[in-house]
Amino acid sequence: QKKFFENKKTENQLMVEAFELGRYQRDGYVVGMSQKEKELSLDRRREWLGHQNFVIGINTGCASTIAYKKMTVDQHRKLIQQLMMIPKVSVVLLGGPEDRVRNEQIGYGLPVIQSPTNYGLRDGLCSVEACDVVVSGDSLGMHMGIALKKWVVAWFGPTCSHEIELYDRGVKVLANVECSPCWKRLCVKERMCYDQVDLKEVVSGVKKGLEWTTSLFKRPSLETYFSVFPL
Repeated sequence: QKKFFENKKTENQLMVEAFELGRYQRDGYVVGMSQKEKELSLDRRREWLGHQNFVIGINTGCASTIAYKKMTVDQHRKLIQQLMMIPKVSVVLLGGPEDRVRNEQIGYGLPVIQSPTNYGLRDGLCSVEACDVVVSGDSLGMHMGIALKKWVVAWFGPTCSHEIELYDRGVKVLANVECSPCWKRLCVKERMCYDQVDLKEVVSGVKKGLEWTTSLFKRPSLETYFSVFPL
């Protein structure tokens, strides 16, 4: 079933073709940030970096429409423990107001940073901008990461991975289940798809992102570069 979807068109391409906008050229998302928002992102990044070199953001939530697009608290905690084994990284939990309590549960007793969750959508965008790599399910946080040209490690269970365009800036990790994608809003399986996401693949994707961030093929902006490697 996964092979069936491998060569399918992304949702972006389908939209371009549906509206007859010409040849699809993989045009990226466009999102603008004010000078004030850019400064907030940079300040937040400096604070989160501390003495580390990279910031990994984990977007933990998703819309309630398909609640299975987020991992369990326990699964997130296992992921964090594996990510903390990577040298010189800070791990930040991202999300909105509905994720605050759950993020506290995820981060309890672990050396993670809780991003602000109650200041609105634009503030959340600033938090994503402060990260080098964004780990997320198929949710708004993932799209923010793509729009801000971050390296995105996106995992997929109930939804279609082929619909998402990462623009060569990320890795897709598919749940190891035959029934994916199903788009079901209710599932009664004993073992859920979000429990069958290979965390080693997620960590491997993050490591690739850290290499990409400092590679010759993707030079960081001056602000990012000098905050990571001060003169």
